[in-house]
Amino acid sequence: MSIKSHLAAAARPVLLTAAVVGAFMLAVGPASANHVSCGDTIVADTTLDSDLVNCPNNGVVIGADGITLDLNGHLVDGDGAETSGCDPDREPCDLGVANFGHDGVTVMNGSVREFAVGVLFGSTTDERVRNNRVLGVSSAGNNFAGLGMVSSVRSLVRNSSGDGSLAEGGAGMFLADAHRVRIVGNSFRHNPHVGMVTPDSSRNLIKGNLFLRNGDEAFLMEGGNRFRITRNRVVRNGGGITLGPGSRNVITRNRVSRGREGIRIEKGRGNLVAHNVVVAAHRAGIRLGIHKPSIGGAHNVVRRNLVRDSAVDGFLVGKKDAHSLLLGNIAKGAGDDGFDVGSRSAKLTSNRAVGNADLGIEAVFGVIDGGGNRASGNGNPLECTNVFCT
Repeated sequence: MSIKSHLAAAARPVLLTAAVVGAFMLAVGPASANHVSCGDTIVADTTLDSDLVNCPNNGVVIGADGITLDLNGHLVDGDGAETSGCDPDREPCDLGVANFGHDGVTVMNGSVREFAVGVLFGSTTDERVRNNRVLGVSSAGNNFAGLGMVSSVRSLVRNSSGDGSLAEGGAGMFLADAHRVRIVGNSFRHNPHVGMVTPDSSRNLIKGNLFLRNGDEAFLMEGGNRFRITRNRVVRNGGGITLGPGSRNVITRNRVSRGREGIRIEKGRGNLVAHNVVVAAHRAGIRLGIHKPSIGGAHNVVRRNLVRDSAVDGFLVGKKDAHSLLLGNIAKGAGDDGFDVGSRSAKLTSNRAVGNADLGIEAVFGVIDGGGNRASGNGNPLECTNVFCT
C-alpha cells in the first residue's frame, strides 16, 4: 500500500462530524482528575497516576479545549492488534492519544506504543485545530506512525520521538494540511518508510531533529511550500531530504550522511539549498530534477554547500530543471564528477571541484558560465567542460 493510502487510512478519524464525536464523548464519559482508564475521554487538566497497559482500542481521548494531559512519565500502551468492531469512519480507533477538534491542548512527558498511531491531532470540521503542543512524548512501535497532525495550525512538537513504526509504509510522523507547525528537537528513527512525510502542508519549521536509519527518505515533502528545514541531522537513511514537489522552501545548515541522495528537489520552484554538508551519499549529494520520469523544477538556488565523497556525482542538475543557480559550492572526492549539469539554463558561479574521480565540472554546451569556477586535482585532465575553470 502506498504512503498516501496509509495516510488516508490513518487520517480517516479526523473526518468525523462534530455530532459523532459528541456522541462518542457522552458514551464514554469524563475521566476523574488523575486516574484514567483505557479509552477514557478527559475534559480537564489530567495527570496520569499509573500506566495504561494493553488498551484494546484507544488510550486517552481529549474532550475539551485548553487542557493539559501530563503523562507524568507513564506509558500508554496498546495491545498491538487491530481493533475489532470499531469503524474509523464513525469513531476514533486504536489511537494512543487522540485530539479531534480541540485547540490549545498540551500532551507531555511520557510514552505511547503499540497503537495504529501513537499521538494524533486533527480536526472534526472544516476548521483547523490550533495552538496544540506535544512535549517530551516518546511514541514507538506503533503500526502506521508515531505522531500525526492533520488540519492543524500554529502547533508545536518538541523533544519527542516517532520511532520504529511497523507497517510497510510506516512513518515516524506525518503532517497533512498542517501549517505554521514547529517540529523542533525530535528524533525519527528506524521507520520502514520515512522519518517524516508532509503532504499538502506549508510554512512549517523542521529544526534540530535527528533522522536515523529510516528505510526510505528521512524527510519527504509531497506538495508543500515555504518550509524552513534547518539544522537537522540526517544519518544512514534510505534517502535524505526530498522535495517531490515543493516550492519556495529554505533548506539550510543540515548535515546529511550516507543516504541514497543527500538533498533532492524533484520538482518545485524558488527553493533555496544553502550551507548544508552532505557526506558519502550513495548517488548524488545534491540533485535538482530526476531522470525517470524526466522532470525538474525551476529557479532554485543551490548556494555554499559542501558535498564530500559521493559515490557518483557531487552535484547533479537534470536536463528538465530550468534556470537554477549553483553558487559558491564545493564538491570533493566524488566517484564521478564534482558537478554534472545537464540543463542549458543552469548558471554556475564561483564553485569549486577538488579531487573528484572524473571531471570537476561536466556541463552541457550552452550552460551559463557565471565565472569564478575552480577545479583541481580531478581525474580527468580537462578538469571542466563548457565552463571556464581556473
